[in-house]
Amino acid sequence: MACVRKKKLNNGTISYRIQVKAKDLRTGQFVAKSMCWRKPNDLTEIQAKKELLRVCLDFEDKFKKQLNGMLAVDNDITFIDYAERWLEKIKNTRSLNYYVKGRDCLKKFYKYFGNIKLNQITPVMVQGFLDDMMMKRYEKKTARLTGDLNQYLKSHCIKQVDALKKIGISKSILASANAGYCIRIENAEKICNALGLKYDDYFTTEIQSHAYAKETIMKLKRTLATILADAKRQRLVEHNFASRDYIAPIQGYKKEVKILNDKEAKVLANYLHTEPNPRWKIALLTVLFMGLRRGELAGLEWKDIDYENKTMTIARSVQDIIGFGLITKEPKTENSKRTISMPDKLIDYLKEYEVWWLNQKKYLGDRLGNTDRLFCTEDGTDISPGLFRVWLQKTLAKVDLPKVTLHSLRHTNITLQLVAGVDMKTVSARAGHSKASTTSDFYSHFIKNSDIHASEILNKIFE
Repeated sequence: MACVRKKKLNNGTISYRIQVKAKDLRTGQFVAKSMCWRKPNDLTEIQAKKELLRVCLDFEDKFKKQLNGMLAVDNDITFIDYAERWLEKIKNTRSLNYYVKGRDCLKKFYKYFGNIKLNQITPVMVQGFLDDMMMKRYEKKTARLTGDLNQYLKSHCIKQVDALKKIGISKSILASANAGYCIRIENAEKICNALGLKYDDYFTTEIQSHAYAKETIMKLKRTLATILADAKRQRLVEHNFASRDYIAPIQGYKKEVKILNDKEAKVLANYLHTEPNPRWKIALLTVLFMGLRRGELAGLEWKDIDYENKTMTIARSVQDIIGFGLITKEPKTENSKRTISMPDKLIDYLKEYEVWWLNQKKYLGDRLGNTDRLFCTEDGTDISPGLFRVWLQKTLAKVDLPKVTLHSLRHTNITLQLVAGVDMKTVSARAGHSKASTTSDFYSHFIKNSDIHASEILNKIFE
């Protein structure tokens, strides 16, 4: 398996050193060969990662041919050992988010596959693992704030910004706790340890039992299939026993998609027109009008707004990854990087918000720095996408609307377009889906309403 090391040269060019090492059965000696590959300037990060993977595989294949196919096959390597090597490789070639998801999958693989050798994996084992996960339930432990944390900070003359630095958590986590939402146990413990509080005096532990959702099982299956496909390319296994040729279709429940109907969406939009907090107002209206993902919303910059052409460009996404903090990356897929038209009403709202934003920047001065982000903290750093959820929930409570997530506003936006008769290709492009079938598969139950609407129109035409 190729070892890849990334290096930034003095001129800013990104270089990768690729090394392949294997045992030649004819001599019994280990042979190593390396090469350097530089990222072309015209390639995006996603394109560069794909090209790097292709170069690695091609270099490895050529290396094998040079040894006349006499490379030693490690028959003793376990599936877990190989999976860890695969995980280390994708850390250098894929996105950080992809790496974290792979790492989480490996935690579940450890318990089931144990020390089973890679070449002893069978379809029965893979199917058994997936069936077991579909039947299994897991306990989720969270912490809910019961004490008055704000009062504690106030009584001890501790500013929130200083508390956050001392604790080492994002503002969204603290805001979620104060808003009554459950947070991770480790975050609650961080708060208590940093401020010298007793956990039981300020938090209560809640335990909920859940079945694994279908999408979670699918993610495990995809990761297994990816690892075994990699092993097959290395000629360590003959077949990919996690592929669809061997594994039955995944069954299980889908998480219910909650959205606002057209009347509820109008109620929310009408209220936001009078919302006194400019950031809450524009953030929620932008998702409602444009259907952005929350990470895309957090990554918006003023240079992405084109008033003259009435367009908005989605060029980056902010993600809060456990263990790594906030990172800015390219959008989810190639199609997620897009330029879409803005409704006139949203343009008017944005112009008003820009006046407020510029005044705020002038008031805060150097504290805000050189940020161009529409939404950021008071010291100019990235805002956590999780904070938008707190804004939404507080807003929904004010107008007595059903509790939905921020992603539900994205679903609402897409659904309203489909029901109104906007064609699938256009809706898919605006949503940033990789292909139109993604939109049609996910929103098929809503398309029925659009179909009924179409028949009613035809009825009126020929009446």
